[in-house]
Amino acid sequence: MSSDVFAPDPLPDQPPVAGAAVPDQGQASGGGLNANWGLLRTVIDENPNIILLKDWHGRFLLGNRALAQLYGTTPEGLVGKDDGAFNPNKEQVAFFLENVQGIMRCFETEVVFEESTDVATGQVRYFQSIKKPLRDADGNLQILVIANDITQVREAQLRAEASEAQLSHVLKVTGEGVWDWEVATGVVRHNARWAEVLGLDPAQLSNSMEEFSSLLHPDDKPGVMAAVNACLDGVGPYSHEHRMLRPDGREVWVLDRGDVVERNADGAPKRMVGSFSDISDRRAAEQQLIEARTRAEVLNEEMVQTLQLVRDMARDATDANRAKSEFLANMSHEIRTPMNGIIGMTQLLLDSALTEEQRSFAKAIEASGEGLLAIVNDILDFSKIEAGKLELELVEFDLRHLLDEVENLVSVRIREKRLVFHQYFDADVPRVVHGSQQRLRQVLLNLVANAVKFTHRGSVTVTTRLVPDYPGGLCLRFEVQDTGIGISPGDIPRLFQPFQQVDTSNSRQFGGTGLGLSISKRLVTLMSGQIGVSSAHNQGSTFWFEVPVDLPMSAAPVSHDAGLGPVATAPPAMPAPLPAVEAPAAHAATRSSGPAASPGGMDLLLVEDNAINQALAKALLQRMGHAVTAVANGKEALDAMAERRFDAVFMDCQMPVMDGFEATRQLRAGNHGVLQPDIAVIAMTANAMVGDRERCLACGMNDYVAKPIKVPLLKEALDKVKAALGR
Repeated sequence: MSSDVFAPDPLPDQPPVAGAAVPDQGQASGGGLNANWGLLRTVIDENPNIILLKDWHGRFLLGNRALAQLYGTTPEGLVGKDDGAFNPNKEQVAFFLENVQGIMRCFETEVVFEESTDVATGQVRYFQSIKKPLRDADGNLQILVIANDITQVREAQLRAEASEAQLSHVLKVTGEGVWDWEVATGVVRHNARWAEVLGLDPAQLSNSMEEFSSLLHPDDKPGVMAAVNACLDGVGPYSHEHRMLRPDGREVWVLDRGDVVERNADGAPKRMVGSFSDISDRRAAEQQLIEARTRAEVLNEEMVQTLQLVRDMARDATDANRAKSEFLANMSHEIRTPMNGIIGMTQLLLDSALTEEQRSFAKAIEASGEGLLAIVNDILDFSKIEAGKLELELVEFDLRHLLDEVENLVSVRIREKRLVFHQYFDADVPRVVHGSQQRLRQVLLNLVANAVKFTHRGSVTVTTRLVPDYPGGLCLRFEVQDTGIGISPGDIPRLFQPFQQVDTSNSRQFGGTGLGLSISKRLVTLMSGQIGVSSAHNQGSTFWFEVPVDLPMSAAPVSHDAGLGPVATAPPAMPAPLPAVEAPAAHAATRSSGPAASPGGMDLLLVEDNAINQALAKALLQRMGHAVTAVANGKEALDAMAERRFDAVFMDCQMPVMDGFEATRQLRAGNHGVLQPDIAVIAMTANAMVGDRERCLACGMNDYVAKPIKVPLLKEALDKVKAALGR
């Protein structure tokens, strides 16, 4: 295989991203996408061009019928295989891989002219290929190749070149037909080659100009005679391509050339000599080339239309993903708003004096609310990852502390099921590392929670160690081992697929969305790591994942205490009863105030249109010792801030009359007579999609607290305000 590729020097090697795949119809979202994919599949298969999609390793992710026929297989038989499955020439296979990786590395579309020799038949085929690098939804590099088979065009070119070379050689060795014309007498003498070209018997020739004229094609005769006469008149040498007729009726294209070599005293021509050659093959090749070029233009136009269809499909898919993300963001807000009230009010209820039966009911409400919130968060995380909008925040953190947090989060459930929890932390694992603390905790918690969920007796063990001889830095390996129900080998391939569960029956024992492991895999991949599992039915499971991390810039020496031990956590102490919370009205109050602030407290303005959430936030802030004035929309907030001063504003974002974004912009502009345009504004919103925090900050807000409200995060935001006020 040889290629003429015009491209810049290759960039340094870029490692591939694992997990690339081409969605089938079952993976497409929505009926419209299914129909579009079916149409695209038909267009691809019916296209005479070769169309294929490869991953970084050169494996076919997609191939059309034209490619399958070339390789003697089916489109399905191509998927997952590379060129080596069909071409025993290792050097060619290596060249193919190097070529497409170079293009993917540069990430620029290239047009490549290639020739390939079929090892089995020895036939040489020629292609003009458009190679376009792509990335899939997970960011994996792929390459789309659309190859136009130009074998006929190239072979026609080669035939024309060979014909011209042969004619040149014939001319050199006087193999052309030669003629000598005595103009005055009309006698024309020829060599044997001239008669041979025309299929004539030299012995039967009359050697006259009339004989020559009779052999000319009727349509070409006028042009030939005009050219001859022009030469006789001294205009210049004679050269003409025309058709001549053989006795068998076949037409012969000839290139006829000559000149007057002798004239009499008055300048009249006496003798003209020349030669002609059979150019039938060349003219046929040129005609084939014209026809092939025409076909190539038609194929190129079809290829352009196919590319446009691909672009349209990609745009439609992008629009569908955008619509889905917007829908999920809206549903997130609509679900989180009442969830904030349910969970928050339940927490306040549990802080009050209750009977044991009432406390049991309240805890059931709280557990159900937290379970529903976990499902909402799973769906949001999955949609963020699918849309490519989930970003990693890299920080320095205490790894052992993170593991302890995970243990604490599952400790209640472990005690309830009477399980034993072990931790192993190898001595050579650094305690402080630099990486994505939030996502690492999310993956660990998911795997540990699953282990506890599917283990009825025995233990759950978390082991942390370093991956030995890891190139390029530090890589952590986490293993979560349980003695639970295990997984059959046939079910393992489905574990990391979205919305997939091992038990899908109506009577299944374990609930869930089937998103946890899929999200974990995508998060690990996003952290440039890998995840896997080893298990057998009724023999427990070991889930593991490896992620690279960095050492902090200045890491102080720490002790590495490795060991294991059963979890034994005492039940939490019952909090002291707190004052009752006033029941919220059906609608948020237009303007309401509460008790004055306690010593050290602040005077706060709460802007919230939902009555329950207003009552909840007001109660939480008042219990922290702050005075709270509540209003129901941004317009009322501006009016309140024009009447008096506050220490800070807690602002909801989606409200009637005037939303929180516009109210903040008006505040920062000093409109409506506000007294403190630079007052601290803290967003308190159920919007939790990627970009919502940035949108809040962009309109002039200072901080962001997501709903459902977490008291520690609320206190953290208040502490920042106090620090800014010097309190």
